[in-house]
Amino acid sequence: MLEGERLKWLRNSQSKLRVSKYNNLNQDGDESQTDGSPTRKRVILPSSYVGSRRFMHQLYYDGMAICSKVGFPDLFITFTCNPNWPEIQRASTPLNWKAHDRPGIIVRVFKMKFDSLLSDVTKKGVLGKVLAYMYTIKFQKRGLPYAHILIFLHPSNKYPEPSDIDKIISGEVPDPMKQPRLDNLVKAHMVHGPCGLANPKCPCMKNGKCTKFYPKKFQDVTIVDQGGYPIYRRRDNGHKINMSGIQLHNGHVVPHNLSILMKYEAHINMEWCNQSTSIKYLFKYINKGSDRISVVIVPNDSISVDNVDKIKQ
Repeated sequence: MLEGERLKWLRNSQSKLRVSKYNNLNQDGDESQTDGSPTRKRVILPSSYVGSRRFMHQLYYDGMAICSKVGFPDLFITFTCNPNWPEIQRASTPLNWKAHDRPGIIVRVFKMKFDSLLSDVTKKGVLGKVLAYMYTIKFQKRGLPYAHILIFLHPSNKYPEPSDIDKIISGEVPDPMKQPRLDNLVKAHMVHGPCGLANPKCPCMKNGKCTKFYPKKFQDVTIVDQGGYPIYRRRDNGHKINMSGIQLHNGHVVPHNLSILMKYEAHINMEWCNQSTSIKYLFKYINKGSDRISVVIVPNDSISVDNVDKIKQ
């Protein structure tokens, strides 16, 4: 209903939007639209409408402008909501609710945690001095919000050598004797699987193989392969994780930052970015549109081929 009201206002307020002043209306890159002429009526969907074509283009241009100014991003962080956070459980447990019964509480708590994480990274400099950042918040199919964050570090705080990556990114199981709390957090949030032959019905399995390429091979030191992607240190130190009766090792651990994981107690995947091939993959998240669409059925006589109506489109 809210979307319908906004679209209705935009349709009836075309003069306020100064549609006649829009440039390059005929060269907006949409080959599927009917060519317009000055005598036909135009209904324009402006960039202020979230999710519109102009809105997405604007985000893309902003992202590329930042990239051209400060260089390629250095870190890619995925922060996922944890429905077992005490703030969520405190509000839902007394009433015998599940976390998914209260989506309002979930998104509010996630936003507060996300703002805190963003402040730690960009203002307090827990990963180094930050020149720029950008993020997008999306929702998983099961309803939990998550954020993709791109971090552009100052040249004096980059991690140029593979050995430097180990200072902020870990792909191993902590020692359960020395760091029991951290060990439990890694087991709860940062383990992929079990998949493969032990669990062929795992969602990540396709044609008998894990689409995420787990388990990873053991690696004594962090290296960067020929494609520019890091292969994190995963030593065969004998540390194991028991998941559903299956013993998992360091090859099943998702890369993460230990201090951030300790503070936020959620799935927080951190990846080091190379400066050549990963940029397109990263910006794909910034530019992707909605996964769902709305469908409306209207009489044929209400659609005019001569008019260009971007709201209907």
